[in-house]
Amino acid sequence: MSKYEKIVWISILIYALAFGLTTSLRHYNFQTQTGDMAIFVNTMWNTIHGRAMRNTLEEVPNTLGVHMSPILFLLAPLYWLFTSPYTLLILQTITVALGALPLFYLARKILENEKLAASLAIGYLMYPGLEWANFYDFHPITFFPTLFLTGFYFAYEKKWLPAAIFLALAAATREDAILVVASAGIYFLIKGRQHDTVKRVASRNISFEPSREATIFSLSMIILAIIYFIISVKILMPHFGGGLLRLDRYEHLGGSAGEIAKNIFFHPALLAQTLLTGDKFIYLFWLLAPLGFLPLLARAEWLIIIPGLAENLLTNYRFQFSGLYQYDTILVGSLFIAAIYGAKNLLALKPGFKKYAGSLILIAAAAGFILHSPIKPIGFPIALFKSNPHWTTLREIMKKVPADASVAAHTNLVPHLAHREKIYLLGREPAPADIVLIDGADYFGFESPAELEAYVDRHMISGRYTMEVIQNRYFILKKK
Repeated sequence: MSKYEKIVWISILIYALAFGLTTSLRHYNFQTQTGDMAIFVNTMWNTIHGRAMRNTLEEVPNTLGVHMSPILFLLAPLYWLFTSPYTLLILQTITVALGALPLFYLARKILENEKLAASLAIGYLMYPGLEWANFYDFHPITFFPTLFLTGFYFAYEKKWLPAAIFLALAAATREDAILVVASAGIYFLIKGRQHDTVKRVASRNISFEPSREATIFSLSMIILAIIYFIISVKILMPHFGGGLLRLDRYEHLGGSAGEIAKNIFFHPALLAQTLLTGDKFIYLFWLLAPLGFLPLLARAEWLIIIPGLAENLLTNYRFQFSGLYQYDTILVGSLFIAAIYGAKNLLALKPGFKKYAGSLILIAAAAGFILHSPIKPIGFPIALFKSNPHWTTLREIMKKVPADASVAAHTNLVPHLAHREKIYLLGREPAPADIVLIDGADYFGFESPAELEAYVDRHMISGRYTMEVIQNRYFILKKK
């Protein structure tokens, strides 16, 4: 193992320890939410108890109707062995951290420079968009960058079977991930032909064909990806009671996928109005700045960036282009692949830049980390390492909840109570729950404190509940 490979492994370990501890404390201290931590905790608990992929917190009973994430089935055995929300958080952190390895090996192969490859791998671990996705609860799509980078690396090495396995796993993280995988198939096809053209022209043989295996692999990827996407959104997701439910985030462009596509191509003013906003320029800046804007120097690699970038830029749902949640994970692997080729193109133009490139990449990554990371030095979430009376009281209240009772609770309590068949966000239960937990000082999900008070009054007037009051703030309603 070389010196730089050891540095990458040490960086992976530091990242895993830092984020494993921070995300675990975040959950322990009631900072995780119903969406999306509790959704997946309840889904996994129901799955290992014979109710596959079901939960009581989403728009439809089966999570596969909201997002096609069959990779969750692979996590179920581990969750059965270690039945805890922390299993999901730690597994997510380890997977994210290990993405630095295929990135390092890919960059080392393409750039033929271990120092530069290590700089990019460390930059990946410091990348704010990836860290925010890891920091904010649990999401299957957060596995995508590592799986995609691994599949891409094996495809680059012409190891077709492991490439196919990892790219299929990447596609299994969410239904939109398959579009990036399909774009990668197109990319491999084009890149393979370009590579063979250069080789054969150099040998004065202008009639060329890319390798048969590479062509078959690329075409298979494209065809199977399209088939999988169509089956997912047209058959499987509707079968589970949902479909492309998040299409409503693009309703300003049209009411259906076809109408949205038509308006994008034939109404440039509407497209410009959607894209040319200050928030989206800021979003683009934070995507590219921690990479030293190297992706801008890439060429064909933008094929694999465009699907995820379009998804986040074409919406008016502000959280999707805030850079603070899980939405950037669809882009991270593609951006770093583009950064590798951007660095290669830059060094081809400016060979003398080689001795400074690694340092400049690390400076850009460090600046992004210091200014925009969830665990940045200035603004570090130090409160997670402390305790307070509110959190202590919540832990005491949870001990009063029977394991087999249906529960309605505030968003920060639901992830801790999701190991049961029926758990609801306070105010959204379809039928009266056995236990209702209320923090009188927290009206999240209600329009006002008065609406929360009216909610409590309705339960008490019904005559179905007894009330226990703690510290004149917390209320435990128990069905008689």
